[in-house]
Parts: sequence; structure tokens; C-alpha cells
Amino acid sequence: MTAESGERGSDGRPTVGEETRAVVQTRIIHGAVRALAASGFNVTVDDIAVAAGVGRRTVFRYFPTHDDLVAVAVAEMLDRYERMMPGPPPPGADLESWLRETAATLHDMNARLMGKAFWDMNIDRPGISCAERDRRRTAYATLVGRHAWRLAGGTGRPPSWVVDAFALQLSAFATNCLTDYNPEKAARVTTRILIAVLSSALAEEGTARS
Repeated sequence: MTAESGERGSDGRPTVGEETRAVVQTRIIHGAVRALAASGFNVTVDDIAVAAGVGRRTVFRYFPTHDDLVAVAVAEMLDRYERMMPGPPPPGADLESWLRETAATLHDMNARLMGKAFWDMNIDRPGISCAERDRRRTAYATLVGRHAWRLAGGTGRPPSWVVDAFALQLSAFATNCLTDYNPEKAARVTTRILIAVLSSALAEEGTARS
């Protein structure tokens, strides 16, 4: 039997119908991510359908309820953060330049991927866990904070309050508070604050050693 006949071939590859279904489902999810970033959780199925370029009935063929689709879209948002996270600084990197570039990338991701949905994600909803979002946010901040700490000359792990400062300054909350800034301008403010945080922590470390 061929793939066109609706059966899997002897090589186990998906049929054309299965591939088409996966493409349409992905298109709807990506449309939902864009619509959520633009409008928050008040976005309607009609809004999502327009963003995805499909009909309302098509959306419901793939996702039984609005909550089901929103939950899948939020999971996709969080997965994209992990895929798009900036890498560690290269050997000999300049702290200020690397931190500014990293902050600009994260502020841009916050604005494009989460946008207005950030405010709604602070409330537990069906299929959406605030604890999971917070866990991932803390993981991002810890990773960037540790890289910056070592690049600044710190030893061991950075103090917990330094990681907390990174979590705050690189969060979608900070991005939304800097609404009059583009990602590059927001990154300059963030970088100045975080370099001051690192300098203070390094001074405390030096005092503790003496």
C-alpha cells in the first residue's frame, strides 16, 4: 500500500494525511502563540484562527476547547525559551558586551513570545502551572547569572540574591515595565543594574576573604 492510500508504508513513515494533520496542528499552535502575545488570555478562538490562517471549525477539529489550545500554546512558548536561550560567553568575552547582548535577546523574547500573556500566566489555569513557569524562569536566570558571575571574576556559585536580581531584571515583568524601551535600550538599563549587582557581590566576597 502507498502513503496516499491512507496506510503506513512498509518503512513505517507517516502517511500524507498524517503529515498534513501535523502541519495544520503546528500552524494552529504557532498562531495561538502569536495571538496570546498580542492579546493575552482573553484572545478568542476566532482571533487564533485568523492568526493561524485557518477557519474556526478547523481549530476545533484539532483542539476541543479554548483552554486545551491555550495550554498547548503556553507549553510551546516555554519550550521556545529553552531552544532560543543565548549560549555561554566565549572565552575572553567582555562582561558588559555579553550581558547586554544576552539581555537584549531575552527582552526581545519576552516581548515577542509572551507579550501581554505574561500578566495572565501568573494565575493557575487548566493545564497551565505557575510553578512550572517559575521553575523555568528561575533556571534561565540561574544559568545567565552563573555565567556572568564567573565572567566578572567570581568564584564558586553566585550568592542567591544575585541570582534573584538576574531573575527580576531579565523577567517578562521587567520587559513589560520598560514598555517605552526597545529591547536594546531595555538591555542597556538591565546591564547597568546587573553589573552594579555583580560589583557589590564581588566586593562582599572580597571583604569576607580578608
